[in-house]
Amino acid sequence: MKFCPLKTAAGEKAALAAEYRTAKKMDVFRMGERRLFFRRRMTAYYISYDEIDRFFRRVLMVPVRVSCCGGEMAVEHVVLCSGGEELAVVLLADPRMAPSVMEALKERAPHAECVKPPAGDGGENG
Repeated sequence: MKFCPLKTAAGEKAALAAEYRTAKKMDVFRMGERRLFFRRRMTAYYISYDEIDRFFRRVLMVPVRVSCCGGEMAVEHVVLCSGGEELAVVLLADPRMAPSVMEALKERAPHAECVKPPAGDGGENG
Protein backbone atom coordinates (compact mmCIF):
# COMPACT_ATOMS: atom_id res chain seq x y z
CA MET A 1 0.00 0.00 0.00
CA LYS A 2 1.21 3.50 -0.83
CA PHE A 3 1.16 6.21 1.89
CA CYS A 4 0.50 9.78 0.76
CA PRO A 5 0.64 12.86 3.04
CA LEU A 6 -2.11 15.48 2.82
CA LYS A 7 0.09 18.34 4.01
CA THR A 8 3.75 17.78 4.95
CA ALA A 9 6.50 15.67 3.44
CA ALA A 10 6.22 11.90 3.63
CA GLY A 11 7.31 10.09 6.77
CA GLU A 12 9.19 6.82 7.07
CA LYS A 13 7.15 4.08 5.40
CA ALA A 14 7.85 1.43 8.07
CA ALA A 15 6.68 3.74 10.87
CA LEU A 16 3.58 4.74 8.90
CA ALA A 17 2.69 1.12 8.17
CA ALA A 18 3.11 0.15 11.83
CA GLU A 19 0.93 3.04 13.02
CA TYR A 20 -1.69 2.26 10.35
CA ARG A 21 -1.92 -1.40 11.44
CA THR A 22 -2.33 -0.52 15.13
CA ALA A 23 -4.72 2.42 14.57
CA LYS A 24 -8.32 2.24 15.80
CA LYS A 25 -10.73 1.78 12.89
CA MET A 26 -13.76 4.09 12.80
CA ASP A 27 -15.85 3.87 9.64
CA VAL A 28 -13.45 4.79 6.79
CA PHE A 29 -10.88 6.39 9.12
CA ARG A 30 -8.09 4.87 11.16
CA MET A 31 -7.19 6.90 14.24
CA GLY A 32 -3.49 6.42 14.98
CA GLU A 33 -1.50 7.83 17.88
CA ARG A 34 -0.15 10.80 15.92
CA ARG A 35 -1.92 10.64 12.55
CA LEU A 36 -5.34 10.26 10.99
CA PHE A 37 -5.51 7.81 8.06
CA PHE A 38 -8.10 7.09 5.37
CA ARG A 39 -7.92 5.04 2.18
CA ARG A 40 -8.90 5.57 -1.40
CA ARG A 41 -8.28 2.43 -3.42
CA MET A 42 -4.70 1.31 -2.71
CA THR A 43 -3.49 4.63 -1.31
CA ALA A 44 -3.63 5.51 2.37
CA TYR A 45 -3.75 9.26 2.95
CA TYR A 46 -2.65 10.64 6.29
CA ILE A 47 -2.36 13.88 8.23
CA SER A 48 -0.90 14.64 11.62
CA TYR A 49 -3.45 15.75 14.21
CA ASP A 50 -1.29 18.84 14.85
CA GLU A 51 -1.78 19.99 11.25
CA ILE A 52 -5.60 19.93 11.36
CA ASP A 53 -6.94 23.48 11.96
CA ARG A 54 -10.63 22.79 11.37
CA PHE A 55 -12.88 19.83 10.69
CA PHE A 56 -16.63 19.60 10.24
CA ARG A 57 -19.46 17.49 8.85
CA ARG A 58 -20.96 18.30 5.48
CA VAL A 59 -24.34 16.78 4.74
CA LEU A 60 -25.53 16.76 1.15
CA MET A 61 -29.09 15.91 0.23
CA VAL A 62 -29.05 13.71 -2.88
CA PRO A 63 -32.25 13.08 -4.84
CA VAL A 64 -33.08 9.38 -5.19
CA ARG A 65 -35.82 7.49 -6.94
CA VAL A 66 -36.89 4.13 -5.58
CA SER A 67 -39.43 2.17 -7.68
CA CYS A 68 -42.52 4.41 -7.76
CA CYS A 69 -41.57 7.29 -5.47
CA GLY A 70 -38.71 9.67 -5.02
CA GLY A 71 -37.12 11.47 -2.14
CA GLU A 72 -33.82 12.65 -0.79
CA MET A 73 -31.03 10.80 0.93
CA ALA A 74 -28.51 12.45 3.26
CA VAL A 75 -24.86 11.80 2.34
CA GLU A 76 -22.35 12.54 5.14
CA HIS A 77 -18.81 13.82 4.60
CA VAL A 78 -16.09 14.79 7.06
CA VAL A 79 -14.06 17.76 5.83
CA LEU A 80 -10.46 18.22 7.04
CA CYS A 81 -8.96 21.72 6.77
CA SER A 82 -5.52 23.16 7.37
CA GLY A 83 -4.15 26.61 6.70
CA GLY A 84 -7.55 27.93 5.61
CA GLU A 85 -8.06 25.38 2.83
CA GLU A 86 -9.93 22.11 2.57
CA LEU A 87 -7.44 19.27 2.30
CA ALA A 88 -9.85 16.35 2.12
CA VAL A 89 -13.58 15.67 1.86
CA VAL A 90 -14.08 12.09 3.04
CA LEU A 91 -17.35 10.26 2.37
CA LEU A 92 -18.51 8.16 5.32
CA ALA A 93 -19.69 4.64 4.58
CA ASP A 94 -22.17 4.68 7.50
CA PRO A 95 -23.73 8.09 8.30
CA ARG A 96 -24.61 6.86 11.81
CA MET A 97 -20.88 6.81 12.62
CA ALA A 98 -20.48 10.57 12.02
CA PRO A 99 -21.04 11.68 15.66
CA SER A 100 -18.55 9.14 17.04
CA VAL A 101 -15.94 10.05 14.39
CA MET A 102 -16.34 13.74 15.25
CA GLU A 103 -15.95 13.04 18.99
CA ALA A 104 -12.80 11.00 18.38
CA LEU A 105 -11.35 13.83 16.28
CA LYS A 106 -12.16 16.34 19.05
CA GLU A 107 -10.25 14.18 21.54
CA ARG A 108 -7.19 13.73 19.33
CA ALA A 109 -7.08 17.29 17.93
CA PRO A 110 -8.41 19.49 20.77
CA HIS A 111 -6.78 22.61 19.27
CA ALA A 112 -8.78 22.34 16.02
CA GLU A 113 -12.11 24.05 15.48
CA CYS A 114 -15.09 21.81 14.89
CA VAL A 115 -17.21 24.27 12.93
CA LYS A 116 -18.04 25.10 9.34
CA PRO A 117 -16.21 28.11 7.89
CA PRO A 118 -18.16 31.37 7.54
CA ALA A 119 -19.90 31.88 4.20
CA GLY A 120 -17.35 34.43 2.92
CA ASP A 121 -14.33 32.35 3.96
CA GLY A 122 -13.94 30.56 0.63
CA GLY A 123 -13.88 26.82 0.20
CA GLU A 124 -16.75 24.90 -1.33
CA ASN A 125 -19.36 26.63 0.86
CA GLY A 126 -18.18 30.21 0.34
